[in-house]
Amino acid sequence: MSDSFVPGLRYSSGAQELWALLVETFANWEERINAAASDAALSPVSAWALVQLDPDHPMSQKALAERLKCNPSTVVDPTDRLEEAGLVARKPNSSDRRVNVLVVTPKGARVRDLLVERLFEPPAAFRRLPAKEQARFRDVMREAVSGEKPAQTARRGRTDRRT
Repeated sequence: MSDSFVPGLRYSSGAQELWALLVETFANWEERINAAASDAALSPVSAWALVQLDPDHPMSQKALAERLKCNPSTVVDPTDRLEEAGLVARKPNSSDRRVNVLVVTPKGARVRDLLVERLFEPPAAFRRLPAKEQARFRDVMREAVSGEKPAQTARRGRTDRRT
């Protein structure tokens, strides 16, 4: 039971307890993204949209919406704000001039780097784990997310030795 997280919660399975523990580790995510976005003079939605753009590969608003798992009309306002701030530019797609792509500007790349650094700083709970346990947890989570065993992921060249 985890009264400190959800009063009266009694786990029905180990998987439910694992999920609750992971959710609990995200307790400060909203604070973190709000603070990072505010420091960059962005809304949290615009900040997350900028994080999802690859500075080396322009993408359409439709592709960004797919990454964000939302309706394409939902990304219009945040991308307008990113463009107004000089963080992205809309340019015609070289392969289909009917489609504009979002290009991260040099200023946008710097802001994005700062956002990524702040947002993906591991929580203290993860940093306290010994490196071996961090690696084990990472491998298990990769398997849960991708459906691949850690050995399959390693063969595909995606294993990151950092913990």
